[in-house]
Amino acid sequence: MRAMIKSNLKRHIGKWPARLLDQLLPPRCLSCGVGAQDNGRICSDCWKELTFLQGSACACCGYPFDFDHGVAGSLCGQCLSHPPAFDRARAAVRYDDGSRRMIISFKHGDRTDYGDFFSQLLVQASHGLGVAGAIVVPVPLHKKRLQKRRYNQAALIAGAFARKKALDHCPDLLIRRKHTPPQEGNHSHRRRNVAGAFRLNPKYGGDVKDRTIVLIDDVYTTGATVQACAQILKRAGAGAVHILTIARVCQR
Repeated sequence: MRAMIKSNLKRHIGKWPARLLDQLLPPRCLSCGVGAQDNGRICSDCWKELTFLQGSACACCGYPFDFDHGVAGSLCGQCLSHPPAFDRARAAVRYDDGSRRMIISFKHGDRTDYGDFFSQLLVQASHGLGVAGAIVVPVPLHKKRLQKRRYNQAALIAGAFARKKALDHCPDLLIRRKHTPPQEGNHSHRRRNVAGAFRLNPKYGGDVKDRTIVLIDDVYTTGATVQACAQILKRAGAGAVHILTIARVCQR
């Protein structure tokens, strides 16, 4: 909360007062609260707890392989047997003890000050995806959940990511028309849960055709949610749909 208040103050004051503010309120780690090098970032100890997904992985969904297959474009068994509607998916970090607390705080704990940090992780994860000229779209929340939570965490990081990459951001391109319970269970259960949950906003009818879409969410679990969204976008004529998430669950 302190970091969020400070960040808001610095946006409304000049250069020298901002430096004075840094002296009065030194930068603190977003996660643990100890001294940090910069505002809106985490300390080196918390950084070391994150498991970055940078090794050999499925060329489509980004699931990390246990070893390097030595073949460019290798696919995991799931993508081979059930090719997804999206073109490629990438996540910055593994969803584990190192990332879980931060993501839950961001998603459910009003810690919107994590937004800029997480968007920077997405910038790193997007390297090689070919997102030039893309439209950045968040996975939407149903209006009931949005009223309860007061913000869509995916929209916050999508907006920040789009600004960093100088891309178009369309937060309401997709509409969640079905109020689904929190996603639980295996892939089949999750797929049934989100069936018919999304639709394209009619006011953007022809804007998607032949465009690359970067669909953003916080965590990739089974892929059922982003798969449902990608199907809607592909039916609307999207040229390519790429998925970016902060983290992904790496258990099957």
